[in-house]
Amino acid sequence: MRFNLKHLLRLLPVVLLAGSTATAGSRDRIPAEITVLVIDGAGVSPAALSEMERETGRIFSRAGIEIDWVSCGPKIVDDRCDVVPGSNQFVLHIVPTGKTASDIVFGVAFLGKDGSGKYCNVFLDRIQKADREFGSGRSRLLGTVTAHELGHLLLGAHAHSSWGLMAPVWREDALRLAGMGAFLFTPEQAALMRARIDKEGVVFASWRR
Repeated sequence: MRFNLKHLLRLLPVVLLAGSTATAGSRDRIPAEITVLVIDGAGVSPAALSEMERETGRIFSRAGIEIDWVSCGPKIVDDRCDVVPGSNQFVLHIVPTGKTASDIVFGVAFLGKDGSGKYCNVFLDRIQKADREFGSGRSRLLGTVTAHELGHLLLGAHAHSSWGLMAPVWREDALRLAGMGAFLFTPEQAALMRARIDKEGVVFASWRR
């Protein structure tokens, strides 16, 4: 993912309105649920990880989706960490150093030709740099980047939007807005993700019979 969005301050009311609409549409709905297996390869502190999970969880909760977080660190044993991700399970790898050609890429989701995927990476060094330069708040920005990449795994290859959370490129103004917690999924994106989660759950339940 690349972060850049021109003149985004002018769009702030639109961004906030989209988030409010998504929340209103999901109040009376039983939340969908996904499981995210977290591999911290960057040595993020437990407090920062908890803050990241709260921010990502807040963004998804506003879209009517709850997240069950599973730590797959070296000192924690969980059977779910040792198998291929199942229905509505995804893997987040926090990488210490980004290796992409452009240093404005903060993360990447790995998608197949059909647009499906289970794995995503976020790059801690680039998130830290953005925090130092723009005061975005490291843990909150880490949570927002995580939400973007998980959004790709649920929305597929054509998930980018012209502005907001799923914009392909963010720059200074956008990074500051992300640090304010202003980025949310649109109602349309939220509905598509919930439909994908429901479909996967039904297919998985049928397969297990």
